Amino acid sequence: MKSSDLFARATALMPGGVSSPVRAIRPYPFYVERARGSHLATVDGADLVDCCLGYGPLILGHAHPDIREAIGHQLEKGWLYGTPTPLELDLAGVIVGDHPAVDMVRFVSSGSEATMAAI
Repeated sequence: MKSSDLFARATALMPGGVSSPVRAIRPYPFYVERARGSHLATVDGADLVDCCLGYGPLILGHAHPDIREAIGHQLEKGWLYGTPTPLELDLAGVIVGDHPAVDMVRFVSSGSEATMAAI
């Protein structure tokens, strides 16, 4: 299925055919089938350099072997507890330790949650 076909389907399921206005490319967005390193492979067969890389979180690229291995190890232990974990403290310590102006951190899931915590 090509990007044009997928977009036609999307317009019946999502307002504007996309989940975010930034994805509203004319005449239709391209759809990614897979990614590796800094490259995206589209359903149309194009190989593109991904200059966004998830807007930051994928700075090491897509499917980086070290990241995949770390995720695999964590998946064996579980991936969503809804409770505090030692890894959370480790990450907080790294952030606070690396940034002298930061006294404490709070991990949140959304901008709204961050705003509520700040208030």
